[in-house]
This record gives sequence, structure tokens and C-alpha cells, in this order.
Amino acid sequence: MGQSLFQTVREFIPDKLIADNAVPITTKGIQIAAGQGVLKRGTLLGSDDGGSYRVTGSTGEEAAGEIGCDCILTEDVDAQEQDVIAAAYITGTFNREAVVLAEGVSLNDYETELRKLGIFFKTVQES
Repeated sequence: MGQSLFQTVREFIPDKLIADNAVPITTKGIQIAAGQGVLKRGTLLGSDDGGSYRVTGSTGEEAAGEIGCDCILTEDVDAQEQDVIAAAYITGTFNREAVVLAEGVSLNDYETELRKLGIFFKTVQES
């Protein structure tokens, strides 16, 4: 008998992160720095001076200014012990309630900066 050409690689479970498709969704590959922990899809990220990505505002007020933000993680990753290559959204419209933020960080602090990059937020009504 022949080999099956179809297999399930991953299962898609809607999470309402993407709010609509009015703004095209674009992704890019990024390197997440080791020590960031287990990150969830929708985490707000920014690059440091070395080009590695970290959770925006994760190490307090000082880091928030140094790292900023410019993308949203597309999938769950484990960056506890080593750098991880992942994909991130760099444009699109996202549900503000589904974006994952570091403790003490407000999306309002970064919304204007992200809008200039093509990342928009809206409130999605539960149905």
C-alpha cells in the first residue's frame, strides 16, 4: 500500500487574536532571547540593541524604554533556556483583549508607536 501524503501537524484553535483583515497580516522571523520563559501566542515583543527579541516591558520601566515594541508573537514558544527562532506579526489588526502583556504594562503606552508600524488594535465583541 502507498504512503499517506496527509498528516496533522498542528491543530488550529481560534483564539480571537486577529480582529479583522482590513490591514494585511504580515509576519517575519525573529530570534527570542533565552531567559524570556514560556511565551504565549499574542505576546507583545521588541528587539534589544543586539537584535534579539524580548517581552516588551518585562524587566521594568527602564527596559520598556530600551526595548520598545514592534511585533506580536504568532505561536507559543519556550525560550527559558535557549534562544528560539519564531515568527511574529509585524502588521495587522488585533484584538486588544487577546494581546499578552508583561505585568504592569499597558497597551495604551505602545499603541501610537505600533500604529506607525502598521499594527492596529480594536475591541472584539463577544458573541
